[in-house]
Amino acid sequence: MNTIYYCVFFLLIGAGCARQPRLSANSPFNVTSKLNDSTWYGTGQLLRVKESTQRPDDGRQLNLLVYTDIDYPGMGSEPNPNTTTGCVNGDCTRTQILMIYNIPFKKGRTTLAKLNKRSPIKNEQANLSYVGNSGGLAKRYIDKGAEPNWIRVTKINQATGVVEGRFALSFKEDMTVYNRLENGMPATAQFTGGLFRIKVKDVILK
Repeated sequence: MNTIYYCVFFLLIGAGCARQPRLSANSPFNVTSKLNDSTWYGTGQLLRVKESTQRPDDGRQLNLLVYTDIDYPGMGSEPNPNTTTGCVNGDCTRTQILMIYNIPFKKGRTTLAKLNKRSPIKNEQANLSYVGNSGGLAKRYIDKGAEPNWIRVTKINQATGVVEGRFALSFKEDMTVYNRLENGMPATAQFTGGLFRIKVKDVILK
């Protein structure tokens, strides 16, 4: 009987140490995923916001911002409707913005519900926003308790400041957005198989 227990124990250890999925080394984008079963990609930033009096290693939370110029129904025809660079070079018309706040700067998985509760700013919560050609908010999706809804930091390179991770997000339409688009877009926005590899950028508050 002890042999069975030992086998189960080592199987569990092996499962916990299994290699995590990683972003391909030759990916042109530092964030990739599936959004409602369609390929989704963009250019992400990991911001470590700190007070000017804090030491460089004091900031223990990260904010993830991802921009893309992937088209969406109803966005219009100006100024760059056919640009789909993923904003990789910064010269793009942003159409979608994914934001996740207060991510712990350590390896591990955290649910969005926990991250949203940690926010010191009212109504600051993870969301996916669709923006119009003039930059105004057209539609937004937020966490309303659906599953799965988490982000995991899988690797931190202390020498380079590069952080790798995964995410799976289940957002629902934010019905409080005034004059939101009514164009047949889905009521949910589900990210699956999300991967990122981004160098942390320090933002010093003045």
